[in-house]
Amino acid sequence: MKIFRILLLCGALAAAGCSKDEPASVQGMLTFSTSVTGFDGEQMTRVNLAGNGFENGDKIKLKVICPFSSHTEFGETTYGNSFDAFWLLKWNEGEWATLTSADGYDINGDYNPSASPNVYDRFEAQQTPYVYTAQTWSEEQIFMAGNNTRVEQYSNVFHANQTKEADYKASDLMWAQTIQQTGSYNVHLSFSHVMAALMVTIDDNGPGISDNAVLTLEGMPDIDQAEVIVGDYYAAKSKVNSNDYGYRSKHSCTKEQNGKVIGVAVVNDALRNASAKPISEIGCTGTYTAYNAGQKCYRLIVPPCTLADKAVFWLRDGERRYSMTLDLTDFEQGRLYRITMQIN
Repeated sequence: MKIFRILLLCGALAAAGCSKDEPASVQGMLTFSTSVTGFDGEQMTRVNLAGNGFENGDKIKLKVICPFSSHTEFGETTYGNSFDAFWLLKWNEGEWATLTSADGYDINGDYNPSASPNVYDRFEAQQTPYVYTAQTWSEEQIFMAGNNTRVEQYSNVFHANQTKEADYKASDLMWAQTIQQTGSYNVHLSFSHVMAALMVTIDDNGPGISDNAVLTLEGMPDIDQAEVIVGDYYAAKSKVNSNDYGYRSKHSCTKEQNGKVIGVAVVNDALRNASAKPISEIGCTGTYTAYNAGQKCYRLIVPPCTLADKAVFWLRDGERRYSMTLDLTDFEQGRLYRITMQIN
């Protein structure tokens, strides 16, 4: 086996992002319009690699909170038909549609596939501020917690191995929050990236790297299969919560942390709750595997964090190995970092 050292690192952070508008979803009393803001540094959005919007089957969960009302207003509850009173929607032919039992999720907790409650049936025109918070999710997780408590959650799960396009996309969490002075029939959700991204280009000057080469990054936070938690300043005012393992416990934060990644979900059976553990408290023993986008270009989603030690790239191509230390140690939320690996 031959070991080669990489000779050049060229990291460039471009400046401008972009926004992609989607048509409104109109299904009754309530409508949603959507826009997607790309990473700082490229025009491509998270939702599909072509960069032109959400794809059929992409899912979001919507939490509605009226923080200044002592009553449970319309929209704040799903009347027990979903955990934590989430409204669950999927992108289908140009609009946000409710999930059906054919999607295969046990949304109402009866151990059978069920449809999601229909947010479009709610008439939200109460004279109090409404906060609409939405984020993408990829997996339904059901488990038994302390005191035989059944917990169900609709989670965005981070994948250390992002060789599959679906796992790359699932790791790229999108988040939106809109505040209305009163309940509205027309809500706009502007989604932005809350993770960071790397785009690595291989500058091959001789050895002839094949299309099957695998790129990994070693020395990253070990959060494989963890649920990434985004802070919501209004979560503490959530009136409908299934238990202490849910939204209010995990997402409550300070005003400065609103819309920021505050950690990953950790379940504590002794305390019978779940909370967000800061990524800074997680060991950097993880190895991330990048998505091969073709043309010797690799893409990788990473959590926003600051590393104490520099991470190391390894490019494996058959029996050949190439390594490069990544000088970058600060990964900022919503930013794309362009990196060149030059092989001589």
